[in-house]
Order: sequence, then C-alpha cells, then structure tokens
Amino acid sequence: MLAQREEKLDLEERVSYIHSADKDGMKPEGYEDAKTPGELEDGALVEGGALHLFSREAFGLFSQYGAIGIIYGMIPYLSYSLYTVYLGMEGYQTASYGVLVTTGWSFKVVWGMLSDCIPIFGYRRKSWMLIGWTITMICLSIMTFSPFGNPYCDRRIIGDLCKKPRANVLQNLTTMGLKEDDIYDMEAPNRGMLFIMMSMLVSFGYVVAACASDAMVVQYAQREPIAIRGRIQTAIYVVRTMTGIISQLFIAFFLNGKVYGGSFNFSVGPNVAFGVCLVPCVFVVLTTIFVVVEKKTPRTPFFEWTAMFWNLLQKRVMWQICAFRFINNCFQSMNATPNQGPLADVWAGVEPLNDSLSGVIGNLIFSGILVVVGKWGLNWNWRWTIAISSIGVVLIDGFVVFMTIWGVVRDQWFYTGVALADNVPGGVRFIIATYCAVEIADPGTEGATYGLVTTISNLASPVASVFYKYIDSYFKVTVEDLRKDDTEVRWEVTYCFLISYACKLFALVWLFMLPPQKAEMQELKRRGGKSKLAGAILILLFIGALSFSLTSSIMSVNPSTKCYRIAGGKGTVNGTCLKPK
Repeated sequence: MLAQREEKLDLEERVSYIHSADKDGMKPEGYEDAKTPGELEDGALVEGGALHLFSREAFGLFSQYGAIGIIYGMIPYLSYSLYTVYLGMEGYQTASYGVLVTTGWSFKVVWGMLSDCIPIFGYRRKSWMLIGWTITMICLSIMTFSPFGNPYCDRRIIGDLCKKPRANVLQNLTTMGLKEDDIYDMEAPNRGMLFIMMSMLVSFGYVVAACASDAMVVQYAQREPIAIRGRIQTAIYVVRTMTGIISQLFIAFFLNGKVYGGSFNFSVGPNVAFGVCLVPCVFVVLTTIFVVVEKKTPRTPFFEWTAMFWNLLQKRVMWQICAFRFINNCFQSMNATPNQGPLADVWAGVEPLNDSLSGVIGNLIFSGILVVVGKWGLNWNWRWTIAISSIGVVLIDGFVVFMTIWGVVRDQWFYTGVALADNVPGGVRFIIATYCAVEIADPGTEGATYGLVTTISNLASPVASVFYKYIDSYFKVTVEDLRKDDTEVRWEVTYCFLISYACKLFALVWLFMLPPQKAEMQELKRRGGKSKLAGAILILLFIGALSFSLTSSIMSVNPSTKCYRIAGGKGTVNGTCLKPK
C-alpha cells in the first residue's frame, strides 16, 4: 500500500504542471492555441495537462476501444464456423468475406481526414464516433434479429458425413431412414450474402469510430509530459486487447459445437454472436453522447487543411518514419507458407480448442507486456528495444519450429505453449512502433497523421505476403507434402523458415531511420527540413501500396484469378487457374 501511495504521489508530481497551467489561465482543452515543445513544461507538445487514467473523461475514451476490441475480435473470425461450415458457402464467397470486413482499415487516412476538418455541430471527434457507432449498431441489430436459418448440412445428425460429396451422402440416407430435407437446407448458402454485406458495413462503421478515437488519443497524448508520453496509447491498446479476449472465449466455447464443425455437444445460435457485439455497441453509443468529453472547435476550410497536411508530408520526420515503417514491416512480415496452418495441423497436431485457448493466453501475455512498457519502458531506447525484441521473436519461434519440423518434439502443447513467449517481444515491438505518430502530428491533423502512419505499415503485409508466397511456391510445402514427412520435405520446410527469419533480421538494418526516442524525434521534426519530392513520393507510395493491396485482395476472391501469384496463389497452368478436384 505504501509503494502504491508513493507511486501515485510520484505521478501527481510529474503532472503537477496541470495545476500551474490552470492558475495561469491556460485553456485546458484547446488545441488551436498549441505551443511549440520548447514553450511547455516537461516537454509536453500541447497544453492541457495529462489525462488521469481513472477519470470520467478517460472512461469515455476507453469505452470506444472496449467496443472495438469485442467487435474486431469477433466479426473477422466468424468466416469458418458460420459461413463455411454452417451455411456451406463456396470458398470464394467466404474469402470475399475476409476481404470485405477488413478493407475499411485501409482507408484510415480518409476517415481521419474527415474527422480532422469536418466537425459536425462543432465536434470533430464525437460526431464521427457517433456516426460510425450508429451505422454499426443498426447493422448488428439487423443481423441479431434476422433469422439465420438451418445449417446447410446438419452435422448433429450425420456428423462427418457432411464433409463428403452430397451425392454420396444421399445414397446412404435411405439406409439410415432419413430424407434429404432432414439433413440439407439448399437455401442456406443464399442467406449468407445479407449477413456478409451487413458485416462489411459494420466494419466500415467501427473503423470510422476507431479513427476518430485514434485522433482523440493523439490529442491526449500530446498533452502528456515527455517522461510519461505514450501512457494513454498503451492504456487504450490494453483495453482493446483485453476486451478482444471476450470474443475469443465466445468463439472457442460457444461456436465449437458439432453444427459448427467442432466437438462440443452444446452451442448457441449463429445470431447470438452478433448479439454479443451489439451489447457493447449500444453501450458505447450512450458513452459517446454522455461521457466522451470534447471541446467544440471551428471548422477548418478544406484547402487550408490540405495545405497544412501537405506541409507536414514534406517534413523529413514524416516521410522518413513512413518509409521506415513500410520497409521495416515488409521484411518483418515475410512469413513462411507452412506457418499459415499446415505445420500446426499436420505435424504438431494442434486442435481448434487448443489454438483458441492459446490465443486467449497469448492476448493476456500481450496485455501484460503492454502494461510493463507503459509503466517502465516509455523512455527505453526505441532502436535497441525493437532490435532485442525482434531477435527474441526469431530465437523463440525458431526453437519451437525447428524442433517440430525435425520431429524432436511434436506436441500441440509445446508448439502453442512455448510459442506464447513470442508475445513478450512482439508486444514491446508493437507498442513502441505506435508512439511515433504522436510525435509527428501537428494540431488539426491528428486523425490523418495517425491514420497514415499506421495504415502505411499495415499495407506492407500484403506486399510481403505476395513475395514470400511467390518464393515458397517453388518449395514442396503443401499439406500433401507435409503428410509425406520425409527428409526432403523437412529440408524444404526448413529453407522456407530460414528465408523468413533472415528477412526478419534484415529488417533491423533499417532501424537507423528511426530516432531512438521522443526528444530526438522532436529534434528531427524541428531541424529535419522539407522536401516536396519526398512528400510526393510518399503520396505515390501510399496510393501504390493501397492499390496493390486492394487488387491482390479482389483477385484472391475471384475463382478465375485467385491462383495468380500476385493474389497469393501457386500460379497458373497454361494461363488459367485449375479448378479444385
């Protein structure tokens, strides 16, 4: 208790400038009168004082990320259980679901721009939060109360026979004393499109709200003294990760019944999943209206805002950080094709429930390490921390993978359990990478800046995916190859992982582009200069990467183009995609 009191007093001393600011008549909420870093106490970027994490104001902000965590942890992960197994939809249809429910994240800079320069009734953030959550709430309500219908093939009656061709099953039904209508609902696949389209609108809705929330986080973070700046970002990601666990547990236990292809004898109806998402959505609409605090601000003319953002894009600190995040993430995202599922399924024998539970435990560890960084690591050297954590990920993951490949230990608990340690260095690397946007953003461009810096790193993943799938397509690493389990196949899989780990380590070469800490980042912003050419290249890179990502995603769901290497396929045969046998 004494240590806690001392810690609390220490925190109060670090943010004591709030009280002196109030005495001097400074506006606690204003951002338009922001001063340069040198004019503020303790290295804060704008005035107003650090946000108390247990205040009503903070609760309103955290409620946004609590709802995001539940919905983001649920909607994208319903593809297999609801649409593939329950409704029996085609592979290209369920693949389109995965694309549609994640596309909204690629336009964060657009949603951020709207939040920055188009206030509604004077509110730049609350209004767009409310618009996003209202869209999400309406769509979730439709899905919750619309009948999902019976499954395409009722596995509760005939079990794994549903995996066999329908013609073969029909031949056996007469001997079982059953009719086709007792087992099959041929209209089931057609009912899925309504829910897929509604899920797409849900995703666009909560991404709009998330972007407005991100912009507000940047505003709060810039009010923090340099010693504790990054604390509010760490807190919101802890909330988002912890609430996401609720969705993981729901899917693991309540969507794991036989009707969903699982092993449990109990389950809930498909609509319940949407109802679980609807509850926090209704709650966050209320907190947005009554709890979220925002001062009214005048509208910024679009051309004035564009000139301000273009000025920021030309600054070296912006294009250098964006270049670092894109290049670094390109190499960090170089995975190995066998790591996408075949290795765990064929050689490690990981069961779905084990996989789900390991995800839950992994998120708990991830949240824990975020708390550690938020408490003790806000002033760690970014370069050394990312380097050490990245090397740690490679060492831990490599140990587990190679022990599994060569048959030294092939156990699902070893494969998932030891690999959970990845969350420690992975969490450190993730949260430190998010601190950059706060240091870069100018007042009035918080949403677009945070959206650009985070999106451009996300766009590196599809680029890396095409490259590593292209490379791995020349190795014998298919599911059928892994089932052979001979020395040649083991070496082929080993080569894929060695290439992946080499790329991840090569990503560290680019750390020279990242300033080691916040003070150096601010120095780069002040003295780094400008370049119109670099700013133009940054815009072209963003548009090019976004176009590549969308093209690859669209091609991956089209049966006639999904085999192309740019879409992550194995390539064409005589110019066409082979149909699955």
